[in-house]
Amino acid sequence: MSQNKLMTGLLVGAAVGVIISLFDRNTRNDVIQKSKSVSDNAKYYASNTDELKSAVQQQASKFQNLYERVSEDASYVGEKVNELKDLAPQVKEMALDTKEAFVDTKEAVVDSTQDVKSALKEDNPSASSSITGNSSDRDSEYGKKQ
Repeated sequence: MSQNKLMTGLLVGAAVGVIISLFDRNTRNDVIQKSKSVSDNAKYYASNTDELKSAVQQQASKFQNLYERVSEDASYVGEKVNELKDLAPQVKEMALDTKEAFVDTKEAVVDSTQDVKSALKEDNPSASSSITGNSSDRDSEYGKKQ
């Protein structure tokens, strides 16, 4: 019962909407013009059924070609998605390997820096004082040279 009321309400609402929209002159003229065009086309195709069949077959052929192209494109995209799925773990592994290489390089640089500093301290104890910036020794040496 409620479904019947719903359908009745929808139909009445649609009819009222159409009637209200036809109060506008431009809308009314557009509806009249399009109705005449549809009527003329219907009369023409009613008397020329072969042409109607040909037009329908052309449209069906266009839709079939479009469907085939869309299917091919979807298949191609699906293949590329599968390739990316297979490639993703390889890329992740390469990124991790690269990260490890950089970490190893950083550690090697830090170790080399420490080795160089300790070698400098062992070879030339006075050089470390000039590296650290003992300003009183520099100032006194500078004064002597002048």
